[in-house]
Amino acid sequence: MDEYLEKLIKELGEAINNAINESGEVNDALEKLRIAGHEVLLVLEATIAFKDKPPDRGEESSPFKEITIEERLADISHEDRQFLKSLNIKFDSDEN
Repeated sequence: MDEYLEKLIKELGEAINNAINESGEVNDALEKLRIAGHEVLLVLEATIAFKDKPPDRGEESSPFKEITIEERLADISHEDRQFLKSLNIKFDSDEN
């Protein structure tokens, strides 16, 4: 990987980190957990996938399979859904 691409990826990571750190909603939710007496460590994982464009041959099809949001949601376990629900993150399929 060349230095310029590494620099761009690092900038993206920093931008994501700054967005999370500066989010009032995230900070409020973390503070509520702390007030409730919990020590909080927030760890997020980001997967960045990219493909170099082929030189002067036009676009080739992507090697990455496109999946729908419904397919992604089907892969979320019951435990994960319960955890997300505890954070007030709901899915369209969730009942009231």
